[in-house]
Amino acid sequence: MTITVTLSNEAAQIVEQQISDGLYPDAESAVTAAVMLLEDAAINWSDIDATAVRRMIAESDAEGGEIPLDEVAQKLAVKSESPRR
Repeated sequence: MTITVTLSNEAAQIVEQQISDGLYPDAESAVTAAVMLLEDAAINWSDIDATAVRRMIAESDAEGGEIPLDEVAQKLAVKSESPRR
């Protein structure tokens, strides 16, 4: 199957840089890798506990800082592994 994709100038420059740096042999490989990353990063929103997310945001705000993404992902993963009531 062939799908034609039009990239913004910024995205095209990123692809060209990746090819120039030798990370990918061609644009197709670079775009395929990007699509695969999107697939890996896909979130099943039905598994997300909105209350837990709100609580983490409130805790972060109260502490005056940010919560690193890895920490959020870890807390959500633990929460999603817990049995639901």
